[in-house]
Amino acid sequence: MPEVTIQTATYRPGGVDILLAGMRDQTFKDFELVIVDHRYERRHARVMALVRQYGLEGKVIHVPEHRRDGMWAVTSSAFNTGFALARGRVIIMLVDWTYCPPGWIEAHLKHHDDSGPKYILGPYYY
Repeated sequence: MPEVTIQTATYRPGGVDILLAGMRDQTFKDFELVIVDHRYERRHARVMALVRQYGLEGKVIHVPEHRRDGMWAVTSSAFNTGFALARGRVIIMLVDWTYCPPGWIEAHLKHHDDSGPKYILGPYYY
């Protein structure tokens, strides 16, 4: 099982490549990336080609966002799907077009120890 699950819900036509580039460059490698995709049927093959191009085979789970109401995306259900699939001890939620610089996961993990629950949101730490 991976130490970290990074999950994202994506609805945009582009931007997944930015996220994958950031994940490729991470210095901490014990992670998985769950992509819950509103456009899954239209771009699964393209996303998986990018996964191979960025050398992330075996780290990415790309699934459809099942709860849709026409053209509207349901963010909550997409994140719930990501939580259900997550295997990591720590789960990080990102927006789909986020670039995470090298060392980002390691920096995030510094806040997780045995001193009790913590919630990290954006630049804030609780």
